[in-house]
Amino acid sequence: MSASTRRLPDALTRHISPKIAFPWVLLGILSPLWLNYARSLINALIIALIGVSPWHGSVSPADLGNDFLVFWPVGHLATTTDAARIYDPPWFSAWQSSHLMPHTPSYLQFFYPPPTLLLTLVTAPFGFMGGFLIWTLSLTGTGIALLRRARVPWIIIAAGVLSTANLFNMLVGQLGFLTGAMFITGLASVETAPATSGFIFGALVLKPQAGLLAPIALLARREYRPIVTGTIMIACLCAAITLISGWSIWGAFLLEGMKTSHQILVAPFPTTYEQKGASVFWMVRSLGGSVGVAGVIQTISAAGAIAICFHAWRRPVTDRTALIALTVMLTLLVTPYGYTTDLCGVSIMVVWLAWEQRRLEFADVLIWMWPALCPIIATSLHMELTPLILLLGAIRAYHRLDGIGTTAPACYPASV
Repeated sequence: MSASTRRLPDALTRHISPKIAFPWVLLGILSPLWLNYARSLINALIIALIGVSPWHGSVSPADLGNDFLVFWPVGHLATTTDAARIYDPPWFSAWQSSHLMPHTPSYLQFFYPPPTLLLTLVTAPFGFMGGFLIWTLSLTGTGIALLRRARVPWIIIAAGVLSTANLFNMLVGQLGFLTGAMFITGLASVETAPATSGFIFGALVLKPQAGLLAPIALLARREYRPIVTGTIMIACLCAAITLISGWSIWGAFLLEGMKTSHQILVAPFPTTYEQKGASVFWMVRSLGGSVGVAGVIQTISAAGAIAICFHAWRRPVTDRTALIALTVMLTLLVTPYGYTTDLCGVSIMVVWLAWEQRRLEFADVLIWMWPALCPIIATSLHMELTPLILLLGAIRAYHRLDGIGTTAPACYPASV
């Protein structure tokens, strides 16, 4: 027997530290939850493919039943004289019921800012099923291209695309992966390509809550050029949708769209999607707090996140990836309106940090899998705990600002 053959059993039986093994074991235990999301997405894509095939009569929009029931109609209505009426809930529900499926749920409403309509125009030339395929591919593909511009490694991008957050995001036809990629790329480009960074941040007017801390980071760094280019981008996008849909779209959004958004925000927990929520406001509501109490605590959370973000971007930093991760985590502690689909950027950054330190830890698995765990915990315990997960991620990222290997404080064990 050769020496190399004798060494093989020793390698197989060598003791593995529980701290190293446990995260991988936990990932295996939770893998059925991931597989369930993957199965649901594959099923939705198969339905969409059947919908554009000669056998399209065997499927209907009701078989998908996701937020694309909102985005597809507005993509077709944005260029018509009825554009402003998309913010009128009774009228919009009636249009959905007559053109897509009978008795469309009344909560499927469009309340995004008017520039978001520009994004939905990509679906205008297509039917519902074909539009869903184009929507999914274009949003995901653009997000991937942006991440590559930010020099995110391919393996990290793959982990982000396959994360439970993005599987659910694609399943429901949401914008989380694109906006997460935009925010990450904008932050990564602040010093290397400030003008481009500003344009990307400005484009986040498509979903403003996804990039609320961008101005804070820029002000802390005294980077004023991105603020100028971002303002120009916002003005161009607002002008473009005004030319396409008319001035009345703004009045409808301010009067009806924001009213609908506010009604969803303050509704008793849980109402529709809050089991998949990701805000301090909804966490307080899930614990029995009133709207007023939830608003106060959300304000305190936002103020704290802004202060930490400003401090982090103001000080010298060794680990730029950790700084980006910290900002991505803190942003979701600012907005009162967020869902687990908005954790796509968080999922990317937690894997990126783990990849750089070449070690998977318990917290990495917990954060990456949280979008699958959140609705289970929220439903069974009547508690929306996502902000605590984001806080954990923010603490870990802040700990990394001075580089890998910094001694952790006694209250935060280094192995977490």
